[in-house]
Amino acid sequence: MHADDRPARSAGRRSHLIDAAADYVLEHGLAGLSIRPLASALGLSHRTLLYHFESKDKLIVEILDVIRNRDKARIVEYLGRATSASVIDLFRAAWAYFSAPERLPYVRCFHEVLALGVQSPACQTWVDSVVHGRTALIASALTAIGIPEARTRALATLLSAAVRGLQLHLLSTGDRELTDAAFEELLSGLEARLPK
Repeated sequence: MHADDRPARSAGRRSHLIDAAADYVLEHGLAGLSIRPLASALGLSHRTLLYHFESKDKLIVEILDVIRNRDKARIVEYLGRATSASVIDLFRAAWAYFSAPERLPYVRCFHEVLALGVQSPACQTWVDSVVHGRTALIASALTAIGIPEARTRALATLLSAAVRGLQLHLLSTGDRELTDAAFEELLSGLEARLPK
C-alpha cells in the first residue's frame, strides 16, 4: 500500500460509514441517538466512530446532510419525470409519491429534526435549508403556471406548511384515507385561487 493511497481510502471508508449511519438514523430515529449502539451497528467501537467524525454533533450534521441530499436527489428525479397536464395534477401526483409508505422514514426523520430544531442550532440550520429549498421549488412551479410572483412565496409557504401538517397527521394516525381526503380539500382551495 502506498502512502498516497491512504487519504482516498480513508475518504471512501468515511463516506461508507456516513451512508450506513444515515440508514441507521432513518430506521431508528435521531432523538436519543447514542454513539455506542450506532457504532456497534456499523461494526466499530464508539472511539473509532468518533475518530472519523470528531464529535456526535458533527456526525449528526453529516448524517442529516446525507439524508437531505438523498431526498433532494429523489425530488429532482421525480420532478424530471413528471408529465402532469396541470399544477393540480402535479401536486396530486407529488403527494402520492412523497407520502408513499417507502418514503415515510424520510418524512418521519424530517419531522423529528424539525422538532429538535427548536432547541438545536445545528438541527435548525438543516431544517431551514430543507424548508427554504422545498418552498422555492413550489414557488417556481407556481410562477410557471402564471401565479404572480408577489403571491408565490406566501402561497408556496402555505402549501408547504399544510403538507407538513398532513404528513404529521399521516405519521401519527396511519389514516391514509382521511389524510388523502384532506389533501384533496387543500387542492380544491388551491384550484379556486389559480388563474383562469
